[in-house]
Amino acid sequence: MVVMDPKGPIGVQEKDLIILATLLMLIPVVPVIFMTFWFAWRYRASNQKSTYAPDFEHSNRIEAVVWAIPTLIIIVLGAVTWVSTHELDPRAPLAPHESVPHVKPVEVEVVSLDWKWLFIYPEYNIATVNEMAMPVGTPVHFKLTSATVMNSFFIPQLGSQIYTMTGMETQLALRADHAGVYDGISANYSGHGFAGMKFQALALDDAGFKAWVAKAQSAQATLDAAAYADLAKPGMEFKPAYYAAVEPDLFHKVLNNCAEGGLCTDESHNMAMMKALAPGADQCKPGEAPKSKTAKAVAAAVPPQSILQTSVADKS
Repeated sequence: MVVMDPKGPIGVQEKDLIILATLLMLIPVVPVIFMTFWFAWRYRASNQKSTYAPDFEHSNRIEAVVWAIPTLIIIVLGAVTWVSTHELDPRAPLAPHESVPHVKPVEVEVVSLDWKWLFIYPEYNIATVNEMAMPVGTPVHFKLTSATVMNSFFIPQLGSQIYTMTGMETQLALRADHAGVYDGISANYSGHGFAGMKFQALALDDAGFKAWVAKAQSAQATLDAAAYADLAKPGMEFKPAYYAAVEPDLFHKVLNNCAEGGLCTDESHNMAMMKALAPGADQCKPGEAPKSKTAKAVAAAVPPQSILQTSVADKS
C-alpha cells in the first residue's frame, strides 16, 4: 500500500496511472457483477412475467455492446500506456523541486550483491551498504549494475522499479519531495538471502544530507579492492556499513567484471578492435611507439580516446 502514498513526482505519476488503469478496467467488471445478481433475480423460476425463450441464440445489440466496450477500453489503455511509457522513461532526467531550482543531481552508483546493496557516491568518494541518502527536492541520478545475478532495485514510495544485470548498466532518475525514511527492496528473486535484501533511503534536508556525508567520510573503513572482495562474498549481514574512501573507478570495474582482478571487459573489447583494425601488427608495450607501418597507420587514423571510450557495457 505504500505505493499509494508516493513521496516523489515519479511515484505520484505512477499512482495516478494505477488508479486510471484500475477505473478503466472496472468499467466492464462492475456491470457484470451487477447483472449477475440482476439476471438471477429477474429470470428466477417463480417470475412468471419474464420472457421464456429457450431457443434464443443471438442478438446484434448484445454483440455490439460486448465487443465495443472492451475494444474501446483496450484502445484507451494502449494510448495511456504509450504516453506514460515515454513520460516515465527511467533514464529521463528530472528537474529539481521548485524550492531548490538550481541544484544539480546527486550521482549514485548502485551495485547489487549477494545479498546486499552497495551505494557509491563518486562526487564525495564515499560508499555505503544497505543505506543511501538524498537531499529533499534534489534529483538523484542512479547508475546500476549487478555483480552477481539479475536483481531489481525498487523504492516503492519514490517509484520506478528497475533491473540490475551483470555486465550491463541501467539508469534511473528519482526525486524525494518529502523528508522521511523510505524502504528499498529487491523485487526480483535472487537466492537464499533475497528476503532480507533491503535498504533504507533517507530523504534529508540539506544540512542533514551534509551531516550524513560527513558521517560516512569519518568512517574507519575504506572500500579498496580487498574490502570489496570481502563484501562481494555471499552473505546475509544486513546492517548498514560506511566507507570513507572508495577504490578508483570501482563501479566501472564491477560493470566490466574486473573488480577483483583480471582483464576488464572493455579493455578486452578494445584490444580485439585494435587487432581487427591492424591484423598482423606488432604489439607494443605501454609507452612504446608503434613498430610496423600498419600499426602506425592505424594509430594515426584512429584517435585513442575513440577506442578507449567504447565498451561492451555501452553497446548493451
